[in-house]
Amino acid sequence: VKMAASNLGGAMAAEIDEEVAKFRQVQEDLQRVRNDLQIVMGQLAENEMVQQELQLLDANANIYKMVGPILIKNNHDDAKDTVSKRIEFITSEKTRLETKAKDLEQKGMEISKKVQEMQMMLQQATAAAVQQIAAQHANA
Repeated sequence: VKMAASNLGGAMAAEIDEEVAKFRQVQEDLQRVRNDLQIVMGQLAENEMVQQELQLLDANANIYKMVGPILIKNNHDDAKDTVSKRIEFITSEKTRLETKAKDLEQKGMEISKKVQEMQMMLQQATAAAVQQIAAQHANA
């Protein structure tokens, strides 16, 4: 009986370790997504600021865009369109990352709950095995 309880406990502990490893991986993935989201938020703020500046400019103002190390003259409408499209793309990327972060947070909570339940079962199985061994020694 002692051997069977030990094997069961070892198997349960191994399952718990496996779930904890999954939880750690989810947390690492979540941190990467949050870092990416922070970068995207910075890009969005920067482009929104450029868009506001473009709206303040006269339609005949000289606008330049940097292409590599060179400044190239750009017309007002093209600049506005480019910035609008960039904001649209960045916004969709932000939404995608936010959804992914929520999914990872949910997955992490589910794994955490599962680990807690498994640990409780292991504690109960250990207590039952101890009681059974104590009862066998008392009867002997």
